[in-house]
Amino acid sequence: MVHFRGGFRAVMSATTVLIVAAGLSFGVTSVITSPDHLIGPSRADAAPNPPGVGISDGGGLLWASDAELDTTVQFMTAMGTTSMRIAIPWSTVEYTQNQLDWTAVDRVVNKLRAANISMLGIIAYTPPWATSPVNQPINTRPASPAAFGDFAGKVAARYKGKVADYEIWNEPNGSMFYGPQPDAAGYTALLKAAYPKIKAADSAATVVGGVLGAAEQGWGIVNPVDFTNQMYAAGAAGSFDALSYHPYQYSLKFSEGPYVEHSPARQVMDMRAAMVANGDGSKKIWATEYGVPTSAVSGDQQNVMITDFIQKWRELPYTGPIFLYTMRDKATGSNDPEDTFGLLESNWGAKPALWGLMSLLQNNIPRTAEYNRFAAAPNNSGAVLGPVFPVRDTWAQYRQDAVLYEMPTGFVAVPRAVAESIRATGFLPTTPFNGTYQDFDSPFGLRVFSTAVGGTHNIGGGIYSAWDPTLGPATSDEMPQYGGGVRVTFQYGAITWTPYVGATVTR
Repeated sequence: MVHFRGGFRAVMSATTVLIVAAGLSFGVTSVITSPDHLIGPSRADAAPNPPGVGISDGGGLLWASDAELDTTVQFMTAMGTTSMRIAIPWSTVEYTQNQLDWTAVDRVVNKLRAANISMLGIIAYTPPWATSPVNQPINTRPASPAAFGDFAGKVAARYKGKVADYEIWNEPNGSMFYGPQPDAAGYTALLKAAYPKIKAADSAATVVGGVLGAAEQGWGIVNPVDFTNQMYAAGAAGSFDALSYHPYQYSLKFSEGPYVEHSPARQVMDMRAAMVANGDGSKKIWATEYGVPTSAVSGDQQNVMITDFIQKWRELPYTGPIFLYTMRDKATGSNDPEDTFGLLESNWGAKPALWGLMSLLQNNIPRTAEYNRFAAAPNNSGAVLGPVFPVRDTWAQYRQDAVLYEMPTGFVAVPRAVAESIRATGFLPTTPFNGTYQDFDSPFGLRVFSTAVGGTHNIGGGIYSAWDPTLGPATSDEMPQYGGGVRVTFQYGAITWTPYVGATVTR
């Protein structure tokens, strides 16, 4: 499972190093030269960019040279991307209390605005005077949520009509960005303080909360699903217009995740379930960072994974915009993944992923063939929860009430509880669910019972062969027996299987 990506380390460093572009004299048109095997559009030929795919800046634009900023904007225009996620760090703007210096942020905002690039601004990070105790690292939570909220209101007032949307903090479910330890209640206090201030200054602004990193539970990290539930428990409902999530995973395509525990695809489905349970079913989940470093995968694989993510994320009816991290490598050739997330190399040379993105945008992000087939399937399994994903030599999709499988005989619905019980096996359904059980294609036989009274239990092998309908549904899993063998209880009896005797039925 991916760990947190340090997207704002340049902003968060104790001493900011000004990035200077030495000898940056070449133009964008000389750099974007399509390879023969991957033809990308010129901007003049590109179809209008569908809303929802932008670039996430890691904070470097604040300190970039004018030439670097200009070249970035030229690339944005040439690529056909029309939105960018930018940093608006409290720690930089108000480093000294009551002395606000907007110079660095103004330069970026005005340049992007002049190019008709919309912006999502991240309001985050604490100046040393506002930490408790004072002079702590800038990832430390603010001592006063009210002071943070006041700053957020000033940001919205200053950039009304220029910055359309705001995120509150960055990955607060990890101590890398929210110290000393992640705390959903503390983060919710920031959200509740900032939301009314932003809305008072700019009622049209979208306020995005959560901003959660994909990760498993661990020291200094809270699983994003747990964090979402903890936010709601702390009263977050009503203090955001959308949630956001950073579904990083370098070893697995997004489409391959629905059956993999703790994968981004499963986490986003579970976050959605939490939102629905708390009355926020109408709100979207934005992907405000996603990327794959070419120090971890090849350039071609980066392109495959990003293309897969964009298409599969857009299959979900409850998802919002995508922001790819990031435009340009910090140091192409570095072994540090943090240096190689770019669509461009550090010398502005295009990677395959840039051409892949341009091709998607030129073609209005085409739907996959498997998506179109599932979209035409009978709608008797509830709302779509997950992307269409591969299982062995076919496809499946999570719906509200079932997992829908595409089989040679047509679509087969597997109730959610049944699907979860066989998820790790990869077996496919051979029968419809009959209200009590469903069979799967294990070579040893596999039947999954699922009833309101008895629960969900699997039988296979000798017990599967010995079962008959007079026993009723299973009421237990296989229970190991002393001396070897297993026993399963049923509504009207039991079957015990041992290596030397085989199956014995009792009623």
